[in-house]
Amino acid sequence: MDNIYIQNEAKSGFKNWTSEGWDFLLHNDNYKDIAIATLSKILDTEQSVEFTYNNLYYEIFESADSGYVVNIYSSNEKNEDDYFLEENNVDGGLCTGSSKDAIEFMI
Repeated sequence: MDNIYIQNEAKSGFKNWTSEGWDFLLHNDNYKDIAIATLSKILDTEQSVEFTYNNLYYEIFESADSGYVVNIYSSNEKNEDDYFLEENNVDGGLCTGSSKDAIEFMI
């Protein structure tokens, strides 16, 4: 990897990256594995993660039962409680694998 900026961001866990930044990494073959690994680490730590990919909005969170819930929305609109609007949900499901499996599940 020869991009110093990306290397430094990877070291800090891409902590303040925007959803557009994640979209860039996920579309770049050189950085896609780093993005998936980092999103997986965030999911492990925070129990949820949100990002944009292919003009869709992804929400992944730990299921109360087992595994991870993956929801995909057509818009990033949220209600007053900061939840995505259900009417914008286009797909979703339950992934019973690892956090990395959950990230890759719908990508």
